[in-house]
Amino acid sequence: MATKQRVVVVITEGASNKLLHEFVAQGYLPGFERLLRQGAWGEMASHVVPYEPPGLMTAFTGTSSSEHGWYSYWTVHEQDHKPRVLSSADLRVKPFWLRPEHSERHFSIINVLGSHPPIPMPGEIITYPMGQTLKASYPSDLLISLARQGLHYTHDVSIWYKGQERNDLVSRLIEADRRRVALALHFYDKGAEVVIVNLTSIDRTCHYYWQELEPGSCVVRSESAILGAFQCADELIDKLLDRMDDKTTLLAFSEIGFGPLKAYLSINEILAKAGFLQWKQAGTVVDWEHTVAAEAVQGSSGVNINLQGRHADGTVSRQDYEKARADVAAALRASINPYTGLNLFASVATREEIYEGTRMQDAPDLILFPEDHRYLPLGDPVWALHVNRPLQSGWHRDRSYWASTGPQVSAGQRPDPASLLQVLPSIEYALGAYESGEQAPLFAESFVGV
Repeated sequence: MATKQRVVVVITEGASNKLLHEFVAQGYLPGFERLLRQGAWGEMASHVVPYEPPGLMTAFTGTSSSEHGWYSYWTVHEQDHKPRVLSSADLRVKPFWLRPEHSERHFSIINVLGSHPPIPMPGEIITYPMGQTLKASYPSDLLISLARQGLHYTHDVSIWYKGQERNDLVSRLIEADRRRVALALHFYDKGAEVVIVNLTSIDRTCHYYWQELEPGSCVVRSESAILGAFQCADELIDKLLDRMDDKTTLLAFSEIGFGPLKAYLSINEILAKAGFLQWKQAGTVVDWEHTVAAEAVQGSSGVNINLQGRHADGTVSRQDYEKARADVAAALRASINPYTGLNLFASVATREEIYEGTRMQDAPDLILFPEDHRYLPLGDPVWALHVNRPLQSGWHRDRSYWASTGPQVSAGQRPDPASLLQVLPSIEYALGAYESGEQAPLFAESFVGV
């Protein structure tokens, strides 16, 4: 019987395209250097707003946020204005490993957003929980079984920045990724047809240690936390390239890039000064009974109108919705960045101008696009302060990278930025399951008939 086609997907969250190529050119990443030399590669654009949940759900469902329904880690609209953590049950389009056409394959999924709580699937999954739990895998005893083999695991939620000593946090972040690396290799060596592993230490170190790469930093580049995280991912790429046969395709990408952050700006404070919001407790607790609009949860980059019927204490009637939204948008377009004296936003758009789909109503009423990405909206203050956002020195950017090698991939740079909507067609083509559609595979130049 012929050997089946196999695919390994390595997600390196937060890997800036520019930084990746700089590290490769400086000789720090021999694995990525091999991948870029022998494979296809190019830029990857984020999905509308550069944020992990909508980006990865777009990649693995093959649909946009306005179809799969995820705009953040949390819901955007709740009656009581308190964003709720999203779960796998909230995903309106199934990820491809749960679809009937792939039911005969063996998948090994590690740490992918949108997968918790676990759903029975063909193969095994270690989910990405947003809270402490012992029920984060399928089969349910998977983590225990792996630990007995010396393969231990650490969830992201167990490692959170709270102002602790730098070396302690960095070592724990990278060790968690090293454990994911070991598991990815373990499942590949056992013969899984599709291995997907999400490495997160690049993203985490970029958030809190981007200043180590800034001019004048006292940290030399070779000792930066971010490079250490890149090198952890590089170890996996290098080992996979050593193991791959002529039936295996390797795809590495990030759904977000990264860059410097100078400050978060409270959009609620701007709305308060314009008369659209009142506080019960300045900066943190909104007086909803006297508020027209407020900032949506972080990652959604938006503002919500306090609409009657949608919110229990809504103040804006349906007939006044469009006027209220237009007035709020006008105030935000006129807002000035206090750090630069320039416009705070490049554009303020209605959700209908940005999204189109059956779950468009789950998006914020207004979408904000910053003029200077070093100065960003804070987000709903409850969650933003809970996750220590103001302590960060780096944040997501629209451009990251992708790179792939395999039996049907011809080497060379692709000149145009790719879309996350191309990730799933690429995986399915490599598996021999691609059906020609609107989105071509990332490395389409090498395919006859695409």
